[in-house]
Amino acid sequence: MVGAGVAGLAAARWLAEAGLHVLILEARDRIGGRVWTIPAPNGVPVELGAEFIHGRPHEICDLVRSAHLDASEFTGSQWIYTDGRLQRSQDFFAPTKSILEKMTDCGPDHSFANFLNLTDKSEDAAAKLWGLEYIEGFHGALAERISVHSLVRGRKAEKEVEGCRSFRLLRGYGSLLQVLQDALPPEFVKICCNTAVQVVHWAEHQVQVEARSGGGKVEFTAPRAIVTLPLGVLQAPPEAPGAVRFDPLLLEKESALLLLYMGQTIRVSLIFSERWWEREAVGGCEPGALRDLGFVFSHQEWFPTWWTRVTSAPMLTGWAASRRGERLSGRPGLFIRDKALESLTSIFAVPRFRLEAMLESWHVHDWHSDPYARGSYSYVGVGGDGAQSALAESVAETLFFAGEATNDAGHHGTVHGAIATGERAARQILG
Repeated sequence: MVGAGVAGLAAARWLAEAGLHVLILEARDRIGGRVWTIPAPNGVPVELGAEFIHGRPHEICDLVRSAHLDASEFTGSQWIYTDGRLQRSQDFFAPTKSILEKMTDCGPDHSFANFLNLTDKSEDAAAKLWGLEYIEGFHGALAERISVHSLVRGRKAEKEVEGCRSFRLLRGYGSLLQVLQDALPPEFVKICCNTAVQVVHWAEHQVQVEARSGGGKVEFTAPRAIVTLPLGVLQAPPEAPGAVRFDPLLLEKESALLLLYMGQTIRVSLIFSERWWEREAVGGCEPGALRDLGFVFSHQEWFPTWWTRVTSAPMLTGWAASRRGERLSGRPGLFIRDKALESLTSIFAVPRFRLEAMLESWHVHDWHSDPYARGSYSYVGVGGDGAQSALAESVAETLFFAGEATNDAGHHGTVHGAIATGERAARQILG
């Protein structure tokens, strides 16, 4: 198994339960991949990667129930920053939905940007702009690149799992990782962290892996392998840091890899000494008006979207995606922190010096610059119908592929979608 993210852990669980021995090779010093929960100084779990459970997918809900994990639905109020002040929105997504519902997967595929250009000119310009912000923000995608057909498929998939609802694990996604790891019997599964795979040599029912571990070269052999590398790593040129080379080349995957993209997002979590937005008159609102704050949406230059935790933790999380994420990627952490504070000052009308005085810690991870991720999560480009299925196809019944980018059911970019692909790859091997 190449990769100890949730797809790899889920696949290992299925294989071990069937009595197969599994070796998981992980480049990082931890499991989880793009799921990464860290404890803040005040004990609040901070997510550097995935945070929300989108809807009620059985892949996660079954684990939550069986392990008695505490999860809470996100029900905070929605606010919009417009015309220089914060305004409460009863249903921020209603105007956006009216635009998105006009998308269709009939006829030739085209980009979301082209779809907006072709919509009725009488449509509310503000609603179209929020629709653009939503698509680029949620998917981390460029509107001129993302496929309308894939968006339609994704919306159908969301309805199947009640995707309009969001939940969070009170102890963070790390608690789910622990459940997945605890389910792996040590007599059947071994995880080797700090083991970066560099070359995968393969022939029918023969796999030889070259990796680096502890500063030296190590090799492993097996009759089959499941590859759960992120899309960005699969697309990386051979000489790039963290890249994995396949010998022979995976010619069957080249077309698919050209039609899939990694979304770019930067999230920053700011922990303050108090929940100042609840007590003060901010953003033109009366004191206490934001006591049940959930989301804030804006067109702000750097971090247009902010949200709070369901607990009483004094933390705000900022989200910058698509072009904003690209502009922030590769920048020093302090630069990202400063732009986050600048955004809060603009939206909430709180002096910068007051925010700095209350700021106790801040947390960010640049997934685009991370050589073992090279982006946040995948999306489908125009004309990419079938690309995810092609990427998921096994090669010579020897190499099998999992990970959120191989989910062809509309659940790519999600934790439950990644888990489903790991289980699917395991079933392919067992079959």
